[in-house]
Amino acid sequence: MKKNSLILKTIALFIFLFVLMGSAQVFAANEKIKTIAILPFKINAREKSIHIQKGIGHMLYSRLSWKDNVVVVPEYKLTEHLSRMNKTKTGKGINEIARLTQSDFVLAGAITQLGGSFSIDIQVYDIENKRYMAFFVQSSKSDNLINKTNRIAAIINKKIFNRSSLAWEKMEQEQKSSAQEQQRKNPEYLIQNPQWQDTEKSPGWKIWKYLF
Repeated sequence: MKKNSLILKTIALFIFLFVLMGSAQVFAANEKIKTIAILPFKINAREKSIHIQKGIGHMLYSRLSWKDNVVVVPEYKLTEHLSRMNKTKTGKGINEIARLTQSDFVLAGAITQLGGSFSIDIQVYDIENKRYMAFFVQSSKSDNLINKTNRIAAIINKKIFNRSSLAWEKMEQEQKSSAQEQQRKNPEYLIQNPQWQDTEKSPGWKIWKYLF
């Protein structure tokens, strides 16, 4: 009888340890998952195109989402927080939206259109480390918006989340070919890459901290 009781206690102990280890693994996995909030893009153009604003937001949402690694805050949750903040007129800032959405990163950007050309400017803020990285692409053709968004999403994925993609690999090949050509023409040519900037020391941060 005592022997059976000891066996049952041993089995129970093994089950407890197994569940405990599984919970620890899940917790560790969740710790690695990063969350990013994508703010509505500013449209600097004669005609404020809502479909462009929403379109680029949807494209970035799908391209930055990465199962078990990166979660993008759903648009309806973000809209709810932004609407409440606009009504109260308080807490309008990158840090506040990060707090409300429990985000590790906040992405803010603008599309500027002049004639048939346009440019996309994006800043991704690393809340915990108080720094940001700026991204910029431009095109002389407005119908290249989807392609340019794909490219800038690939850069963000690589630079922020260390995630490679087919788009990134293609861009790397293009960049190497371009660099080799430029170096033949100009030995002082250097490839420009986005780098982390300290938000507290950047003049631009004082603006972006309070305005979307």
